[in-house]
Amino acid sequence: MSVEVVSTLERKVSFNVNKTLVNNEVANELKKYAKQAKVQGFRPGKAPKHIVEQMYGGKAYEDALNAQINKQFVDQLVENKLNIVGYPKFDLTSSEGEEFIFAATFEVMPEVALGNLADKEVEKPVCNLTDADVATTIDILRKQRATHVDSDAAASTGDKVTIDFLGKVDGEEFEGGKAEDYPFVLGQGWMLPDFEAGIEGMKAGESKDVNVNFPETYHAENLKGKTAVFTITVKLVAKQELPELTPEFIKTLGVEDGTEESLRSEIKENLEREVERRLRIKSRDNALQALAEVSPLEVPGALVHEEIHNMMKNAEENMKRQGYKPDQMKFTHEMFENDAKKMVTLRLLVQEFIKENSITATDDEVKKVIEEMATMYEDPADYVSWYYQDNQRVNNARAMAIEQKVTDTIYAKAKAKDVTLSYEDIMKMQVQY
Repeated sequence: MSVEVVSTLERKVSFNVNKTLVNNEVANELKKYAKQAKVQGFRPGKAPKHIVEQMYGGKAYEDALNAQINKQFVDQLVENKLNIVGYPKFDLTSSEGEEFIFAATFEVMPEVALGNLADKEVEKPVCNLTDADVATTIDILRKQRATHVDSDAAASTGDKVTIDFLGKVDGEEFEGGKAEDYPFVLGQGWMLPDFEAGIEGMKAGESKDVNVNFPETYHAENLKGKTAVFTITVKLVAKQELPELTPEFIKTLGVEDGTEESLRSEIKENLEREVERRLRIKSRDNALQALAEVSPLEVPGALVHEEIHNMMKNAEENMKRQGYKPDQMKFTHEMFENDAKKMVTLRLLVQEFIKENSITATDDEVKKVIEEMATMYEDPADYVSWYYQDNQRVNNARAMAIEQKVTDTIYAKAKAKDVTLSYEDIMKMQVQY
């Protein structure tokens, strides 16, 4: 019996299975089958031994052999203190003589060694919200509730246009490339950039051909990277008219007293909350990335494979909720492999970091997390009371508190560097909640 190091995480152990032990165990297995065997002409459990052997002999031998294989394999794991990951692959290498010889190949958990963060520079994003950011948000709210009035003027960003269009690639029409009386608002990204740019400056009643380049990432395979010529006819141009900040309009935004001062105050409070949340997430991501960079780690393929399947399942469920059909959800392992590997790596590193730094969350720290979440609700006290009624929710809050302490500890150990970002930059950041 031996343990062979195949690669950094892959191991192979060889072990023997005594044939006599297997044969002896077959008799015990047949007794189990005999109790439930249903043979015509005999009561349950009363069938002759030779008939039971004919019916269940092969399965009994398989069960007995597997039981011995598993026992011998587990003994090897215990004896050699091997922390296995996933399922082993068993191979019969010899069946000569009185014993079978098997080889089991499998992965083991890696030894996680955390690197030194002392010389690692980690960016910590900060943002100073301004009155201009509040004003911009108010303008966005007004634009979302804008009306449009028909105009003879040329179309520009923010205008609602109604068009007919016909697209061709290499002179041939393609599916989805034709529509009549199609309305959309310029500048909201409903159409491809080249398409929208071609319409700007056109007036109602005008037509022209516009070259549109489809990106390589376009969802339709037959159009990826292609250039289409669209014949576009503008039928209507409607200019955008923004609502005035009257008390009546402000009340429609949920501000009861209808004053502009209260509107700005409430918007600023909401923006500060959202900015703080995004900064916290980005700080966490930067901190964990730094930890990963100073702590190279090879992770087991079995864990990555499991994480890929979890990600695929979540993606499918999300798309189902959005109304996608099964034939529209064509996922491959390669689509999730990098993210899955990163997720597994960070999970192992964080677990070790928590252990090495004895990080825990007190009840007061958990309560603080819950109270911060409660500020987003109309009755914070009621939300806090509801939250504590479920242990799973409380455990989630505890995990969030620990996560924040991990982030803070990494910044304390590393060289934190404040980086000031604008509100616009913050809102453009890609963050994973």
